[in-house]
Order: sequence, then C-alpha cells, then structure tokens
Amino acid sequence: MLRPRKASLLILAIVAAAPAALAAEYKPGEVIVKYKEGIFRARTTMNALYSSIGVENVRRYSGMMNGFEHLTLEDSVKVEDAIAELQKNDAVSYAQPNYILHAFPIRTRESSVSIARVGNGTPCWIPGIPFPPGCEDGASDDDRPSDPNATRPPLKEAPQEVNPPVVDPDLAKTYGMTKISAVEAWKIHRGSKTFVVADIDTGIDYNHEDLAFNLWRNPKPSDKNDIVGFDFVHNDGLPFDDNMHGTHTAGTIGAVGSNGVAISGVIQQVSLMSLKFLSGEGSGTTADAIRAIDYAVEHGAKVLSNSWGGRGDPDNQALKDAIDRAKNKDVLFIAAAGNDGTDNDGSSPPYPAAFDNDNLIAVAATDDNDKLAYFSNYGKKTTHVAAPGVKVYSTIPNNKYKALSGTSMACPHVAGAAALIWSKNPSWNYKKVKEVLMSTVDPLPELKDKLVTGGRINVLKALNVSTN
Repeated sequence: MLRPRKASLLILAIVAAAPAALAAEYKPGEVIVKYKEGIFRARTTMNALYSSIGVENVRRYSGMMNGFEHLTLEDSVKVEDAIAELQKNDAVSYAQPNYILHAFPIRTRESSVSIARVGNGTPCWIPGIPFPPGCEDGASDDDRPSDPNATRPPLKEAPQEVNPPVVDPDLAKTYGMTKISAVEAWKIHRGSKTFVVADIDTGIDYNHEDLAFNLWRNPKPSDKNDIVGFDFVHNDGLPFDDNMHGTHTAGTIGAVGSNGVAISGVIQQVSLMSLKFLSGEGSGTTADAIRAIDYAVEHGAKVLSNSWGGRGDPDNQALKDAIDRAKNKDVLFIAAAGNDGTDNDGSSPPYPAAFDNDNLIAVAATDDNDKLAYFSNYGKKTTHVAAPGVKVYSTIPNNKYKALSGTSMACPHVAGAAALIWSKNPSWNYKKVKEVLMSTVDPLPELKDKLVTGGRINVLKALNVSTN
C-alpha cells in the first residue's frame, strides 16, 4: 500500500504527465477534407489527386455538408502524409484527421469510479482514483445492455397523451428540477411538442415508458425509416441506446411530465430527436458527429444537447464549422464541460466545450448543496453556466431509472431550460435565449471565479424574463 506522502507525489506526477497522455485521438487511415467554394473540381483532376495520395474510398456529402469529403486511405498511407499533400492543393480549404470523440465518463450513484464502457478500457493507475479520465476500475453495471450487438427493438406506436395530467410519483428524486426552479416554472409554461431538441449521444430507448410520447416524429421519413431520428453508427433509422448515456440525458431534457410515470424532464412537453453517433462503447468519430449536427439542423431542431467531447483537438475545424452552420440556422449548441476537474481555460481542454462559437453554452456540474462537483471542469472564460450534475436521477433503457453523475448530466438540464424558455418565446433567436439563461443564473460564491456567469441556471427567473 502507498504511504500518503508517496501517494500524493505519485498523483502529482500523474497530473504533471497528463497533457502528453491526453493527446488528440483520431481514426487511423481516415481524413476529412473541406474544399474551397467556387473552385471547379473536375472528376479527372480529383481522381488524379486521390491516386497520388493513396485514397481507397471517398464519401461525398451534400446538403449543409456540401464541399466536404471523408477519405479512407490505403493501409500504407499515414494520415499526416495525406493531410500534408492535400493542403498543397489550391482547391483544399483544410484537411484534418477524423478525430475520435467520447461520451464523457459518468459516475454511478454507488461509486465515484468511472463506468468502464464509456471509458477507453484502460485500467486506473491507482485503484480508487479515476485517472486517467474514463479509466476502468472494476466497476460493474448491471443496467447496461449485456449484448451491444443484440437486435434493436422495433419502434412502437407513439402513446396517447395523459389528460388530465397526473402527478409524477418519483419527481422528488430529481432534486435538480427543484434546484433550478423548474417545478415552479411549469406553472407558467410546460413546453410544446412543436419544439424540437436533438439529443446527440448514444441514442435513446425510444420505447421507454417516460420518453416515448415526447419522441420526435419525422413528418417526412427517408428510405432509412428515420422516424424518431437517425443512427450514424449503423446508418439507419433505429437510434436505440445500447449504452444508457443517451437515454439518461434525454430523460433530463424531456421525460414526459405529468403523465403519472416516475419523473419529468426540464421541459415536460417537447419533441426529442434521437441522433446516435456514439457506439455502445461510448465513442464515435468527428465525421459522424458533424453528420448528426447537420441532420438535426436540417430537420428543425433548435437546441442540441451534447454530453461528449475529445481532449487536445483544438484543430478540429470540421466540428467547429458544423457548430457555426448551426448558428447560421439560429440553433443553440449546449456542451458538457468535461469531468477532469480541470480548468478549460488552460491547456488541453475538451472540445467542443472549449470552442468559442457564439451559439455554444458550456456547462459545469454542481451538487445538491450548490457546490462545484469535484470532477467538474470549469473556466472563467470558456465555461458559461452550471447545472445539477451529481446523483441526477433519470431514465435508462428498458423502462428503468438510475442516478448518475457527471457534466453529462448537467448539460441536458441547460438544454431543457433553453427549450422551455424558447418554446414560450418562439420569436426569440439563439442570442436572446443564451443571454437570458446567462443573465438569470443564481450566483454562487464557489463559482464566482470559475465560470463566465459565476452561477447555476434558474429556469423560473429565465421564464419570468420571457413573460415581461
């Protein structure tokens, strides 16, 4: 057993070595390319370029991603070499690796260690200390589907609305709803089924008893049968959650309110769009993340909830551009700040939370005593607001419920709050919604020098601004 002083020195050494360990990950053999607008690219010219670089497969995009390509390289070609060659071409705006992104590690109610399957499978360097972030420390999780490759269930018909409203029996377990004054806010406004929020994550259990009524229904499904959203992992219209991360975040945003079942999300009536780009293991690629963002925007989502990121990849221009395209369509992008307990104003912060996009709100986590969670990232310049993120009780697959902790759980509180006040004021734009959310926080002493606003959101205050 390590003596206290030796243990402290070892931990300091680990932290000192962290930047090197947190280098950006990317998928070998894949490159994302953005071409300049207005430059004609003849097929023969492009084929010659692909041949000279060693491109094995080309995936071209249309719609909002027009001008982008996802290139798969031959086995012998290094990503760095391909990028260097592409950047010499006058038609190329930029080329970058296909960075890997992760669902932020979450913590169970019973334990402070990270759940293994949303980490990277690396053993924790010291038992009981969750470092590096997302490490595996022997925690078990019986609630997670045992076979991530099991057949995804077919989508059931949407249930009928419960009318008259019935009290949700387990609402008291969701202390966050009281903490941000959502319970009082519901007396003014409960939301609207016409307002669309995209949960970009590991998918949603679309048949869950407390979510099904609030699932988005696509008025014009494609041949992929994308009725409630899209699965970019399997490339079809069944975005079922084989992890539980996405179902949990979805419940905090918009579990059906006053239906007599368990709990309620921040916005009680809403259309939740399920966009799965993270696998059952909790990881995905930038190429799929930007496809999900663009899908959400093209299909009418106004708020995007994003409890994921990647460290050390500030050069992920394709992801930053996707958030800007959302801004151009008047869409808010809510991002979890990360669970490393570090300052996002410093070196090697997680992205997208540390991006400076004007339509982005980065969210830290607080506990039931309004203290900054010990694991929560922060940033006086980069992290905007806080929300409850410790022991948050919400939905998980198979009609179950669980308390989990993380900035992943704080982020959907803010996404739900943004949706609630925006659905009450549909003429507002993203700037107004962001301004109101930030100007109506409850200031907390511990957050004064840790966040842009120094406070935790208060949805009742925000809604009262909208009623004046």
